[in-house]
Amino acid sequence: MFSFFCFENYFQAVDEDVIKEVTWGSGNYREKAVLLWDLENIPYSHLLKIKNSLKFAPERSFIITTNPIKNSKLISMQKNGFEVLVAHKSDSDAKIKSVYRILKEYEEFIFISSDSDFVDIAKKILSERKKLTWIMQDANKKRIAMKMNLCDKNLKLITLSRFEL
Repeated sequence: MFSFFCFENYFQAVDEDVIKEVTWGSGNYREKAVLLWDLENIPYSHLLKIKNSLKFAPERSFIITTNPIKNSKLISMQKNGFEVLVAHKSDSDAKIKSVYRILKEYEEFIFISSDSDFVDIAKKILSERKKLTWIMQDANKKRIAMKMNLCDKNLKLITLSRFEL
C-alpha cells in the first residue's frame, strides 16, 4: 500500500498572534527596509518606543554593539528579528559600512543612533535617492542635523527626548 505525502497536514495556519509578533505588533511589514541599531547610543530597553515610532517592522534588522550581550537579552533580540553584530570598538564604524555594502538591494534604511559617525553613510544613502529614517536622542540632534540636508524629501528624523529614554 502506498501513502502519499499531504503538505496540508504539516502546514500550520498563521494566526494573528504570529502576524503581530513578526510585524512588531503593528500589523505592517516593510520589504526592502533594513534597520541598523547602534546599541551604545540608544539602549535596547527602548525597543517598544522604537516600534511605536516606526509603526512597521523592517525586512531585516541589525544590532551593532561593542559590548558583550547577556544571553537572555540576546534571545529577546533574536525573537524580535534582530541579527546581532558584535564588533571591537575600533571597527564598529567599519562594520556599519560593510553592512551597507552588503545590503545595496534595500531601498529604505532606519538608523537608531545618536552617533554622528553615521552621517557619511546617511549622505551616501540619500545621494542614491533611498529613504532614510534616523532615530536619535534629542541631546545629539543638533550635531547630526547640522551635517545633513534637512530639506531632503527622503530623510525623516525622529528624536526621542531624554525624558522618554
